[in-house]
Amino acid sequence: MQTPYDAALRVQQREIDEMSVAINREAGVLAAVEQAQADAGAALRREADLAGADLGYSAHGYFARLRAERRQLTGLQAELSARLETLRAEAVEAFGTFRTIESAADAFRQEAERAQANAEQAGIDDLAALAFIKAQRAKRTNAGEERA
Repeated sequence: MQTPYDAALRVQQREIDEMSVAINREAGVLAAVEQAQADAGAALRREADLAGADLGYSAHGYFARLRAERRQLTGLQAELSARLETLRAEAVEAFGTFRTIESAADAFRQEAERAQANAEQAGIDDLAALAFIKAQRAKRTNAGEERA
């Protein structure tokens, strides 16, 4: 059964779907940043081990670059995490709105079904009353004919 809320439900569902895609995309980017951060940490440890083994090897510039890269990745990770949390909060709000609209649509359907059932019952009651009245008239008519 169509309701006046169907269009709003479709729009809200589309918005939820778009948010889901955005959340998945941000989570993927965040995972890539976290992996890059782990890779930078592993490279830093690996190079520190190499530099420690060879005292003639100077890796200060490389270490400085890796540390700067890790700081940058940490900042990006924090930014992505905040954006992801914002998207999740918006998705929760959109889903709540969707459920509210869905409840209104269900209430509309139930009310329409109840009105239809009441109309059907009223029609049945009218037919039963008409049959009863006809039967009473027929009884009176038969009783009046028997007296005469």
